[in-house]
Amino acid sequence: MSTPAPHTPPHQAELDLQTVAEDQIEDFERVVTRGFHSDFHGDEWVPERKSYVPGRWFGFRTGDRWVTTALSFPRRMSVPGGMVDVAGVTAVTVAPAFRRRGLLTAMMRHQLTTISEPIAMLYATESLIYGRFGYGSLTRHLRLSGKTRELGFLPEVDLGQGSVDEVDLDHYRTVVVPLRASLLGTRPGHLERDDVWWDGVFTDPERWRDGASAWRFALHFAADGTPDGYATFRTKRDSSIADGREVQVSEIDATTPQAYAALWRWLLDLDLIRAFRRGNAPVDDPLHELVANPRMIKTELSDAAYARIVDVPAALGARSYTVDLDLVIEVVDDFLPKSGGRFRLQGGPDGSGVTRTDHTPDLSLSARQLAAIYLGGTPATTFARAGLLTEHTPGMAGLITSAFGSDPAAFTTDFF
Repeated sequence: MSTPAPHTPPHQAELDLQTVAEDQIEDFERVVTRGFHSDFHGDEWVPERKSYVPGRWFGFRTGDRWVTTALSFPRRMSVPGGMVDVAGVTAVTVAPAFRRRGLLTAMMRHQLTTISEPIAMLYATESLIYGRFGYGSLTRHLRLSGKTRELGFLPEVDLGQGSVDEVDLDHYRTVVVPLRASLLGTRPGHLERDDVWWDGVFTDPERWRDGASAWRFALHFAADGTPDGYATFRTKRDSSIADGREVQVSEIDATTPQAYAALWRWLLDLDLIRAFRRGNAPVDDPLHELVANPRMIKTELSDAAYARIVDVPAALGARSYTVDLDLVIEVVDDFLPKSGGRFRLQGGPDGSGVTRTDHTPDLSLSARQLAAIYLGGTPATTFARAGLLTEHTPGMAGLITSAFGSDPAAFTTDFF
């Protein structure tokens, strides 16, 4: 038996930031998986491998061992009035023995200064981590649950003249891909999905199900037979909410209020189902307004996607605003000073333009707060009341709150 190579103690390791070559991908994936305390399964990484872009996967190495990891994917996100390029950041890990050495800070600075997109976006496993790098809470979401027998609808709810039916995956995918694309611009925060991303959405190994069924799929058909709504769900034999089975709703959306209500009614009325869960709903989800007794829906608010604005003119210039604006915003960016500065924002419902300026600012805020107000997720007035935003011109926080707001509320369905 060969003698194993000596293991270099962490305090003696020489660390080097490197990008991942194609022949290193699986080793890198195994380190990411261990970093999240899971077992490695190669099939779970197929969509990511298909989206691999040289230079966007990187980490610190010592010898032939990865001790930190990070990667990003190019995505496009809907914003009021258009779309903006974003870098979807994920797989960020630091091996326990190499923490407290500034490696995460070095990776974040490397990533944010090398991506081409004006905005970076991620989900934070721990919400304390990323604020110091300029990330702010872009969107929030609701977790909804309840007993289905207590969720009768108000008598005035209109379910329309169409119908809902369950379909197989092949039929569902054929319909839902263009249907979701048609809805993309109706809510800020949604991300475009290419074929590779859709492959990942429908990846469904049994080990992910926690005792529930495989994905099931439902479509709503309008009175003329056109599909105009969809839902992805699972069922589980034993519920912790009520005696009986529960339905777990993953995605649900529709082009009309009637189709949306009909999809929910169909899901809540499934035979043998006594409870429901939806783990990712927008903060303005109308289900509460459909039911006769909204207190029967347990509702938990949580942070969702975080964003980091790297290129202020490109990010602010990519969207429209609800009211006309002509003001100067000062962005204080301690982590990436070159990204901060003073910017003149001229915009309104028809578009906007942003330029650097040396004029006196009307309002000052940090990069973190700019990301948080970008899609209206946190009102600028809230930061002003907390003393985290400075009005140099009275009323600017209120104006920004109105201008940056969106209806419907920003919401991101894709987790990465």
